[in-house]
Amino acid sequence: MKHTIIILLLASVLMGACATGSTPYPDEVSWDVAVEILNRGEVEQAFQLHSLEVTLYLKDGTEVRTKEPVIDAIFDEIDKCGAVCADVLLATE
Repeated sequence: MKHTIIILLLASVLMGACATGSTPYPDEVSWDVAVEILNRGEVEQAFQLHSLEVTLYLKDGTEVRTKEPVIDAIFDEIDKCGAVCADVLLATE
């Protein structure tokens, strides 16, 4: 009985360690994928560089990078997104 409880506890600890809760996205995504992530309401903050690199900080604590096609494209997409993106914090260099 004692061994069974120990095995069950170890199994639950291992299962919990495997569940990271992070997004399925790689560190870098295409512009189209970044816009999809934005429109799904997963973005908490967007940061744009003059080099066109955009970093999206997601609500689950992860971040993804992309390259926007033209400067300020991320701001245009946030505007088009509407209410879903109303609370997204914006930053630029």
